[in-house]
Amino acid sequence: MTRLDLDILHPKAKKQAALQTVRKIIEQQLAEYFAKYRFRGEILDKGDWLKDFVGLFDRGDTIVALNYDCLLEGVLDYYKVWSPKGGYAVLDHSPLWSSDNAKDIRIFKIHGSEHFKESPGWPDRNKTSIGFALNESIYPRSGKNTHFDYGDLESRPYIIAPSFVKVPHQDIELMMIEALKAAATAVSFIIIGCGMRPEDSFLWLLLTTFLNQPLNHRTLVIVDPLGEKVGERIVGHYFADIKESITIKTLAKGIQHATPELFAELHGNPN
Repeated sequence: MTRLDLDILHPKAKKQAALQTVRKIIEQQLAEYFAKYRFRGEILDKGDWLKDFVGLFDRGDTIVALNYDCLLEGVLDYYKVWSPKGGYAVLDHSPLWSSDNAKDIRIFKIHGSEHFKESPGWPDRNKTSIGFALNESIYPRSGKNTHFDYGDLESRPYIIAPSFVKVPHQDIELMMIEALKAAATAVSFIIIGCGMRPEDSFLWLLLTTFLNQPLNHRTLVIVDPLGEKVGERIVGHYFADIKESITIKTLAKGIQHATPELFAELHGNPN
């Protein structure tokens, strides 16, 4: 994908238009693939830990999601913890998205999503905006008896496919700015299932923004089977010893097994 993106950006590429078509096809196929992982009721039968998981989220929390699928949103919507109406940062182009998000939890999907749509604007069809589909297959509660698809027949899925070359849409750029503002005032920063790869420059900027606060009661929690290595990578990234100014907690296990400990870390011992 990186080579494909570089060829597309090359100003003298002879097959630039054809390569752009190939990329759009890849994005469409990615969206169709991840649409298979939307919320379904039977998931709860096999994942009884999910009810405890949604209890982790508190009023005003910010979720920066890198995944393309909508499973997280479906679970949060099912348990009435979050709603797409007012729950996605920045994507509020229509009055339909009037706030219905009681806990004011916002989700930032900075790599796009399988149900995001990039749609031409009016009257200038060369400019686009991003919105999202709304139906029961995505949101079991908020989407019930609803079938809304953002945009028109020229709309296409908005996904930033895996590549070292990431050129986000303006709406995603605004989303990133809002995420940085949230990181600048956060007390806890939780990393779940993310390796913090060197090329994920925005994630490092987000973490650095959090660490740059003049507060001494902040907590960084890493939840990952390889969490110790992720923690070492983070500590080694910075010139100063960040362990002197924040508390770092590593839960070297998957989120389904780490949920009780993470709850205790964020909210105190539930017992």
